[in-house]
Amino acid sequence: MNLKNKSKMPVDSKKKDGHSGENSFVSPAQELKDTLSLANPDSDFNLGFIGQYKLLDLIGRGGTGIVYRAQDVNGAEVAIKIMMATPLIPKNEIRRFVQEAETSKYLRKHPNIITVYDTGQDKENYYIVMEYVPNGRTLNDFVGKNLSAAEVLNYTIPIAKALAYAHSEGILHRDLKPGNILINQFNQPLLADFGLAKFENAPKLTITGTIMGTPVYMAPEQCGFGDGQVTKQSDIYSFGVMLYELLTGKLPYPLAPEADLPEVFNAISSCEPLSPRKSRKDISRNLEAVIIRMIEKEKFLRYKDFSQISIDMEACLAGKNVSVRKLTWAEKWEKWARRHAAMTITFFVVVIIGVLLYYVFILPKGKNEIYAKQGADINALSAKRKVSLLEKEIETLKNPGGKTGESDSFGEGLLIQARDSLSVGDFDQAGTRFESAMQWAQKNGHKGILFESASGLARLSLAKGGAGRAAALFENNAALCAKNTLLWRLNMFESGAAHYMDNNKTRALKIWQEIIDAELQDKTQKTVDNNTLNSYILSLSKVMTGIENAENFESKISSIPQILRGLGYWAVSQNTLDKNKKNNLIDKALKEKGIFIWIDKKEDENER
Repeated sequence: MNLKNKSKMPVDSKKKDGHSGENSFVSPAQELKDTLSLANPDSDFNLGFIGQYKLLDLIGRGGTGIVYRAQDVNGAEVAIKIMMATPLIPKNEIRRFVQEAETSKYLRKHPNIITVYDTGQDKENYYIVMEYVPNGRTLNDFVGKNLSAAEVLNYTIPIAKALAYAHSEGILHRDLKPGNILINQFNQPLLADFGLAKFENAPKLTITGTIMGTPVYMAPEQCGFGDGQVTKQSDIYSFGVMLYELLTGKLPYPLAPEADLPEVFNAISSCEPLSPRKSRKDISRNLEAVIIRMIEKEKFLRYKDFSQISIDMEACLAGKNVSVRKLTWAEKWEKWARRHAAMTITFFVVVIIGVLLYYVFILPKGKNEIYAKQGADINALSAKRKVSLLEKEIETLKNPGGKTGESDSFGEGLLIQARDSLSVGDFDQAGTRFESAMQWAQKNGHKGILFESASGLARLSLAKGGAGRAAALFENNAALCAKNTLLWRLNMFESGAAHYMDNNKTRALKIWQEIIDAELQDKTQKTVDNNTLNSYILSLSKVMTGIENAENFESKISSIPQILRGLGYWAVSQNTLDKNKKNNLIDKALKEKGIFIWIDKKEDENER
């Protein structure tokens, strides 16, 4: 059974008019009643009179009556829809027909709603007298005809405005489809067939569970899904399906022509609509967004009213932006999760179990491999630096006439010797060589060698218990750097650490707060330093001043570049009261301390 265009009675092969519309699905039992009640209409009336109207010829038969072309007393042509109230017609069908007549009277003022002139009853028969539209054209005649998007919008924008007017009067159509939009002799669309219309707050005329409308155009709630309440958003959904079909020649869901009712309803309730741009590339993204928003399965995601729809459709016609957009992937995921709650819960349970297995079994094993690789990388970088310095020294020897080159080479040689002593743990020899390099740099005005030798000497002093001298060296180094750069922050932080270890905690806190204040005063400053390292030192300062929670920062340490990781564990350990945990953190800091040779186990005894 084709649920889209099925008629309950044969249509006159010579005369077809949209006044009858496409028939609305009610039920197979009702279809049989309609067939019996509408049999042989010509013999009943014999093209005579009903009321004061002369019947001329048959236009068509519909689910709620027979439509004739007729003349009024002045000879003007009209269309008359007649319901013969036979014993087989249920009373609610008669009430619905009468309601259509009454509903249509409220809407006769709108130019794009077919005009109802008169209603009445002749013996047992009820009738509605309405505007006659010759030629019998409806929008259904344009489906699959490849109308341009502009042509489709010119036909449907007036209908959107007509529906906005109907809704403002509290009337829902409930059976929107191309066959219910007539095209008059002036090529203007007219909204017709309010046979299933109802006042929004009126009592129901149907038995609970009865499905009213044409199935393929029904909203999910009209099919009995969701809350089951037919509202303005239900008409908006049907209008969106109609617009989709006029543009693409297809329905939003893949349905075979012979699909039965359960298949149709399942597609409407569960299948996501296909993108109209996949069928026609000339459909703009704005128009696609408007259509998709109208046919969302959840009512609260659709447009709220036709007034905004008509505004957005006119914007599409003018090539302007619209008020809606397609849902993002995150919003689509959220929508899917709401509709598949059980599956979503199962998915997250599986993910949580997977994460637990990873942290319990896989991560501990992988950490050692990562540490080993990082150590190898650092050794490789160190070796590469030494080779580079050696090559520079050789190049200097090849050009003995260059005074600057000779002096640079000498100072760099002292630094290399100091680093070598440091790498084998000979702190005394390293200190002597850093002192020599620093004195040479001061004498020759070499800022780079002065900076590095002073940093090395400060860390050695701090490691050997000379916290006061270390603090002074770090602060002198910071003065050589531009404020808020990486090297300024690093030397400032270590000077704070030196004061902290020298029990001058007030001075230490003041220095760390200075790092924080400098960031607040100059957020726009751009430096050539590594911003990531900058941000870590800023966070370390916040941890030491208590602005940032140490436990929260601990979770970030594994993502810190290795050069600062030991400093991170040290900072957290100083803000940890639990002695066992503090010792564990100090052990990690010792393992990762790198250039911060002053980090030592004895710091476990310090208390803030």
